[in-house]
Amino acid sequence: MSVVTSRRVPPGPTGYPLVGVFPKARRDPLGFFGDCARRYGDVVSMRLGAHHVYLLRHPDHVKHVLLDRAHAYAKGPPATRVRAVFGDSLTVIDGERWRQRRRQVQPAFHPGHHAQLAAVVQRATSEMLERWRPLAEGGAVVEMVSEMRRLTQTIIIRACFGELHSAEVTALSEALDVAVGHVDRQLWSALGWLNMPTPARIRHRRALGAIDTFVSRKVKEAHRSTPSPGTLLAAFLESPVAAGGEPLSDAELHDELKTVLVAGHTTTASALAWIWYVLSEHPHAREQLEAECRGEGSHPPGVDALPRPGYTRRVIEEILRLYPPTWLTARTPVEDDTLDGYTIPAAALVLLSPYLTHRHPDIWAAPDRFDPDRFTPERAAARPAFAHFPFGGGPRRCVGSAFATIEMQLIVSAVAQRYRLTVLPGARIVPIAGLTLRPSPSVPIQLQRARAD
Repeated sequence: MSVVTSRRVPPGPTGYPLVGVFPKARRDPLGFFGDCARRYGDVVSMRLGAHHVYLLRHPDHVKHVLLDRAHAYAKGPPATRVRAVFGDSLTVIDGERWRQRRRQVQPAFHPGHHAQLAAVVQRATSEMLERWRPLAEGGAVVEMVSEMRRLTQTIIIRACFGELHSAEVTALSEALDVAVGHVDRQLWSALGWLNMPTPARIRHRRALGAIDTFVSRKVKEAHRSTPSPGTLLAAFLESPVAAGGEPLSDAELHDELKTVLVAGHTTTASALAWIWYVLSEHPHAREQLEAECRGEGSHPPGVDALPRPGYTRRVIEEILRLYPPTWLTARTPVEDDTLDGYTIPAAALVLLSPYLTHRHPDIWAAPDRFDPDRFTPERAAARPAFAHFPFGGGPRRCVGSAFATIEMQLIVSAVAQRYRLTVLPGARIVPIAGLTLRPSPSVPIQLQRARAD
């Protein structure tokens, strides 16, 4: 890749006056952006509503924006529509403010905390598997999108705050469903910028209010008495001070906790739902994964053993390639930049899509085919950096990415030891591009006991 000064504009699709290509993009974002990349190449220019957009696909271009020139690209401006759920958290803020916050938050996700968080995952997963027992015996059908969302919500709530009454967990989960669902629907809405008091918006505001009230109450309680040890709330309070830094303010603590609650369950739930669907469609891969997981004994592996290469880990990496939960991310250059001879002007909107980059035909052979062995150490080392970036990359790589991967490994291993999951015949499942890339409309699963307890 060469970077030279020029004023050339990349090729791209023409659109309508005022709205540009927005009507085409909103109907089928995955199909539209994929078609743009196939027709126009790795750098595509288009008008998307009020924004002049540059869609980048090649791993070298992704590296340029997220790593090489990360200081020249801001994340805040494109995040307007998700600020309601993410506030002024690491996900949104920029510059020195972001650097300081990252230093404050990062220690809470240190590997030394993984064993405590893994215990939360194992307990919640065990509770789900026990709840499934009578369902499997009765031949009931389980809907995996909602099941995985319920599980990951329970995990992240307990990871943040410790043991709570089941009614509190249920109420917070329901508020998260309403808040996230509304943002998800508004992302591609032509009227998403209007602040009209519709019934849906009223429900959304009430849900956000419930989440804010709950988090604020937990922060206040943590100041009056020591929070549960091993929780993220405790780590957020203790880690910055232990490292000799400034503590998070209550407002900062509130926004980071709220962001973890949202991002910490939506992305993982989507990936897990895709895992069960794809494995059901590929019996040989399912059998290989089950054999590996059942070979570990009657309990999931310890957290210390998880980083080793294994087939289960490769399956997860391949699912994150095919169906990255964060399928699209945006940046705004703070100054004019140049890329492959094209000018990327300041204040433009730069779109990076793991979904497209993970299917780049020059990087991935048969890119639409499910092949976990793409992620053997030898094959992974031969690919360029940023060919696979489901958790972002560079300085702003997801702070919780290591824990999310461990969480998925623990859940997949525990489920595969006790159940075989098969999608109902005839179920038509397609990816829907919203806040995450989720399977739709549902993943109906027939549970079958894999072994006697």
